[in-house]
Amino acid sequence: MDYNDEHALETYKSLISISTEALKALQLVNGGAVVALLAYLGQAADRVTLAGQVKCPLALFVSGLVTATAAFIPSYLTQLALYNEDVHTAQYKGVKHQNWLNVALALALLSLAAFAFGAFGAVSALAHGTGK
Repeated sequence: MDYNDEHALETYKSLISISTEALKALQLVNGGAVVALLAYLGQAADRVTLAGQVKCPLALFVSGLVTATAAFIPSYLTQLALYNEDVHTAQYKGVKHQNWLNVALALALLSLAAFAFGAFGAVSALAHGTGK
């Protein structure tokens, strides 16, 4: 294997690793936000009032967690399609890897957006709920 082939292979491996870590990070921030919000509600004196106010942000965090987890499915299918496109070039008639990649990216971006909107919503709800 010459330098260019080895470099391409190592770059490909690092792209997979970075993508996996990014999806894990999305799971971590959304899941952590759910836990933190529920822990805060459990300790708040006016938890009944606050629970109604953080319902939407909590739903956004859960949605972000679900979409980040779901993004692993098209990520796997991207790799499977790439393998089949390479090994069974002429015979492969399945969905192209780029389509699966686009689905995975869309789910990851939805997860990130859910976290962002959930975070702003939670801050707004908690600031309003505490009279600030």
